[in-house]
Amino acid sequence: MNPNLTDWESDWDDDLPPEPEEVYQDLVRALKRKSGFGLFFVQCTPVEAERFITQLPQEIPQKKVATLRLVEAIDNLYARVTEFVQDKPTDILLIKGLEYSLYKYEQRSFGEITEGQFSNITRVPPILNHLNQQRERFRDDFPFCFVFLLRSFSINYLIHRAPDFFDWRSGVFKLPTTPEVVEEESNRLVLEGDY
Repeated sequence: MNPNLTDWESDWDDDLPPEPEEVYQDLVRALKRKSGFGLFFVQCTPVEAERFITQLPQEIPQKKVATLRLVEAIDNLYARVTEFVQDKPTDILLIKGLEYSLYKYEQRSFGEITEGQFSNITRVPPILNHLNQQRERFRDDFPFCFVFLLRSFSINYLIHRAPDFFDWRSGVFKLPTTPEVVEEESNRLVLEGDY
């Protein structure tokens, strides 16, 4: 340590966000070590989620990785997972698209979604009520890791509206957005019209 620096000057780099590759490697290490049931929540954009879905099986070839892509709102994840993994050896199940169930509920019940609105509402979407009530069944019946790939709004929504389920988390990881991902995501939004 440089004796001429004050304490706050020597610790300045502790406040910097982690490098994107460090967060990714931390997540990969956690998934390598974890065996049996676990809940991981990964905050990422759709583009980052697709990259992760492609890269993870290459990073952990010794584990069987499956991806459940939800493309519409659902009320029962347990049944969907049971059907999806039937006769399919699975160590890690990546789940993308859970936010469709949140968006549908909010738009049907309350109109336009706003970031601050969800914490003031006492009702819970059916999918989150299901997750809260069925968490022991998930643990007892599925001996593998669940990795939920979610946008930031969805993570905050789970924290506030599905606390029983979220409290069992094995880890929460935020894949930082790089300039390349911002450009790729912007292009995707313009092409798909998914604003």
